[in-house]
Amino acid sequence: MIDTIVLDDGVEYAIVKELKINNIEYTLFANTNNPEDICFRKTIIENNEEYYTGLDSDTEVDLVMNKFAKYILENPDELK
Repeated sequence: MIDTIVLDDGVEYAIVKELKINNIEYTLFANTNNPEDICFRKTIIENNEEYYTGLDSDTEVDLVMNKFAKYILENPDELK
């Protein structure tokens, strides 16, 4: 069973992969109706509540995209 979540855009996304980058947990999501529609979020924990938030800058987006791309290239069978 695939874990899914409805994000703030009202679309249901599957949780594809989580990676810890620089001590921050990031998640790659894919739209359940259109797997080519992906997004990244980071996990924030405040007051013992866990939630996802968008990335803060283009630099952070580039970093996260590169780390996920490298991971996927090095571990292609994990995402099948």
